[in-house]
Amino acid sequence: MNNFLARIENIFRNSTSPDELFDAFRDAINTRVTDIDLYKILLGNPSLSPDEIKMFAEKLTKEIPNQTFNTFMWTASVFEHQKDDYEKLEDAVKYYQKSFEHNPTNELPLIRLLGLYNFDMDIPANKEILDFVDSRLKSVDIKSRVYFSIADLYKRKDNYLLAAKYLALGEKAAERERK
Repeated sequence: MNNFLARIENIFRNSTSPDELFDAFRDAINTRVTDIDLYKILLGNPSLSPDEIKMFAEKLTKEIPNQTFNTFMWTASVFEHQKDDYEKLEDAVKYYQKSFEHNPTNELPLIRLLGLYNFDMDIPANKEILDFVDSRLKSVDIKSRVYFSIADLYKRKDNYLLAAKYLALGEKAAERERK
């Protein structure tokens, strides 16, 4: 089994052939390999197209449902590293949203979404990010971290009034969370 996993990892890491990557993925799934870190190597393979990344990610969530949150978070981060391309930025937003919807008490997807905010340009994704975070914040267990991230965002935008508002909300939430 170790030789099999080493071979699959090598293909996931180094292959540039979509057919070879797909065959190795199918072999790993059929052998019931559930090590999500192995599949992260595949999703990070730079030779994959965005559609191939999405296809593999969606298939993984069906085959290893207990790793759906991690799969969506990793997929979002793969697209995030290419966020200069607007379509990939939109994909990163979409996958952070999916990860949040899968685990709506976890604050990390909202914080990562806020990190995608573009301060240089007024793009539609900025509004989508803020609207999504604002509408989903109530279900998060650790709200203070999200409030502090929002405060930082507004501070960077030189909107000190909103920054102060969210800083105060973060401090109140942190106090409740300590109890």
